[in-house]
Amino acid sequence: MKISEVIYSLYKLAKVGAIDGVNISTNELGKLLGLSQQSASRRLIDLEALGYIYREIRGGKSYVIITEKGYNLLKKFYLDLRMIFEKDKNVLFRLRGRVFTGFGEGAYYTSLPGYKTQFVQKLGFEPYPGTLNLRLDLESIKMRKELELLDGIIIHGFEHNGRTYGSAKCFKALIENKIKGAILLIERTHYGIDVLEVVAPVNLRKSLKLKDGDWVTVTVLI
Repeated sequence: MKISEVIYSLYKLAKVGAIDGVNISTNELGKLLGLSQQSASRRLIDLEALGYIYREIRGGKSYVIITEKGYNLLKKFYLDLRMIFEKDKNVLFRLRGRVFTGFGEGAYYTSLPGYKTQFVQKLGFEPYPGTLNLRLDLESIKMRKELELLDGIIIHGFEHNGRTYGSAKCFKALIENKIKGAILLIERTHYGIDVLEVVAPVNLRKSLKLKDGDWVTVTVLI
């Protein structure tokens, strides 16, 4: 099944309420998709097998709800289109959070040659050892979840001295509209979805005169 068929089918199902759950016959779905009743039935079977929908039969119709996997695929497609059509607006993601003192592991990890080399090659700067940790507000947590769906700049994991280090996804960013850096969405982390880790070529705490509890705004540069 082509990804274009998956997205179009999910889009049509979402329009009639399948994000929250909808009762629909294969005949009705066929009309929505421009397919025969038999082909529409097959489409539902395929979507379910691929994990994009959950369905059960209720009163001769299919009760269909789009799964988290299906929702994320639609959301990623929407965000990709948004970046195309709204790119001239420049600012698509502006996150805000309070500074807090983390576990102190950032300085160690950002200094590892396996990561540092990739930061220089892919981000264009050598990060100051350590990360600035921000505890995000509710709206920014939603934006962080959306960023998780986008491709970003991948910093690959590696193995060193018998230890495996995980990968990270990065996005270039502007901190407080002053300093260019990047946000890190780390594969293996002790922090929850409410925390954002930021790197820059300078010590952000000193450069911006920050202390725990201060609000910081980070603009993601797409």
